[in-house]
Amino acid sequence: MVAIYCDKIVPAPQQRVWDVISDVSTFEHWHALHEGWEEMPSGPIDVGSTMVEKIKVAALVDTITFEVKTCRTPSEVVFRGAGSTGSKIHMRLGLEPTGETTTVTIDLDVTSPLLVGPIGKALNGTFTKRLRQTLDGLATYVASVDGSTETPSRH
Repeated sequence: MVAIYCDKIVPAPQQRVWDVISDVSTFEHWHALHEGWEEMPSGPIDVGSTMVEKIKVAALVDTITFEVKTCRTPSEVVFRGAGSTGSKIHMRLGLEPTGETTTVTIDLDVTSPLLVGPIGKALNGTFTKRLRQTLDGLATYVASVDGSTETPSRH
């Protein structure tokens, strides 16, 4: 099992950060594990929304069917998923406002038959690195959008 907690202060108001996080079509611009969508939600995410995402960690690609279990606008979204490799994922994104900045946290729990022994230890480090890259990418992406509906190109 992999259990990781990462956080980062994003220099933007909570609502602006939420607008990005809750729009899964933006994942390709900032989410370091995201490889693509096989199925996206039909509208804005809410409890019960489902999506099928390809994620990549090191050389491993997994197709995950996610469901939104909790959606507390604009402070928290919880995804649960099951992957094609037998993985089970629980990911919580939290947003805590502090004036004009927002502390974003990612809590990720992954269980998978692939996460045992030395390979599991190596993947744990890779997951941590990629989640930190995700938070850095989120901060960069949020800074590049000005609240308009235009989507900047991928970095």
